[in-house]
Amino acid sequence: MLIRFWGVRGSTPTPEPKNSRYGGNTACLEVRLADNSLIILDCGSGMRGLGKSLQDEFGERPIQASVYLTHFHWDHIQGIPFFTPFYRRGNRFKFHSVLRSGSELKDTIEGQMANPYFPVNMGVMAAQRDFSKMEKEPIRLQDATLRSAPMNHPQGCVGYRIEAEGSSFVLATDTEPGSPMHDKALRELARDADAMVYDAQYTPEQLAGEKKGWGHSSWLEGVRIAQECNVKRLILFHHDPDSDDAYIDGLVMRAQQEFPNTWGANEGLRISLPDGVVSHTNRLGGSERRMDRRYHVELPVRVMWRDSSGEPREADGVAKDISRSGIYFFVPSAISAEEPVQVELVLPDELTHQGDMRIQMLAKPVRQERVVNTLREPGTGMAIAAALDESSDEPPIARTESEPTTTKSHSR
Repeated sequence: MLIRFWGVRGSTPTPEPKNSRYGGNTACLEVRLADNSLIILDCGSGMRGLGKSLQDEFGERPIQASVYLTHFHWDHIQGIPFFTPFYRRGNRFKFHSVLRSGSELKDTIEGQMANPYFPVNMGVMAAQRDFSKMEKEPIRLQDATLRSAPMNHPQGCVGYRIEAEGSSFVLATDTEPGSPMHDKALRELARDADAMVYDAQYTPEQLAGEKKGWGHSSWLEGVRIAQECNVKRLILFHHDPDSDDAYIDGLVMRAQQEFPNTWGANEGLRISLPDGVVSHTNRLGGSERRMDRRYHVELPVRVMWRDSSGEPREADGVAKDISRSGIYFFVPSAISAEEPVQVELVLPDELTHQGDMRIQMLAKPVRQERVVNTLREPGTGMAIAAALDESSDEPPIARTESEPTTTKSHSR
């Protein structure tokens, strides 16, 4: 069984240079069985690239495929009008859904091409298209067994498990943890899977705050499920539109610290099962991967900056993640992002046995987002990702009060 990723983004396509390594197309996966049977999972904007690839491969030969939809939000169906094999006579595609009957499924899919949303309707598609409601019981598909489970997502969603050739693959996207019924169903679907593709659109901090109830999950929940259910490989999927390549690198590395067999889904990713070969094909080029090692920490941090009037300001918080080029920390409120800020990490005497050791560095905030319950006390705060600035010749920012404790400082 070979799985190939054509779209990995969530919510809306993001065709931007900073996203080009992971890709900006929305959800679409291709599954090939040993007998060359073709299964398509979801029909986001990545389906356009799949269509072009299939036409190059098959030429004048007819294309047949089974299409399984997780649900009907735009980012999972918007590639249908641009899938060129639908327009060629002799091709045949059968659409399946747990959430809609045959006629309802047909109307739902064709609705996005109805006036006034698209210049032509689905009647111009010459390929044979069949629509079928999939029951909740497992079904046989050629030499494969496919079953589904409900996901916790607004308006409903299902995850899929495909078992074939002695291996198992799970797609569990658009799901939010916290519903006992859905959490149990998902774990049953994922049990002993050779590979699980999992919704990691948000951070754990976002899920605890502003994104609660939006129907998505995080890398941390994916790791928990993988560990609990003996999943062999975890692939983070459905990347947020605001998460660029560098940001996703950081999420993947945080997950790898807890579950080493973790990858970030990118357009061109291939997974071969049961041998477990994972390969990345970057079709678009794009930004370079951040190569420096990241460390998960929990240390006190003091941040100092100047407000718009030039007055020194400071805030105490907690650092969570650090590398040679960046730092991720929480503070009670937003800080100025116009100029580099001074960040002071504190290694307590309990670690150094030589008094508190203070490490000072300059950093430029690149992303700030409001979160809750992330500091040592419950409440709202800001999660800030900042790039370390080793070349800056900015003078240190004066503290508003002196530190009575013995310190040992180190400046980058």
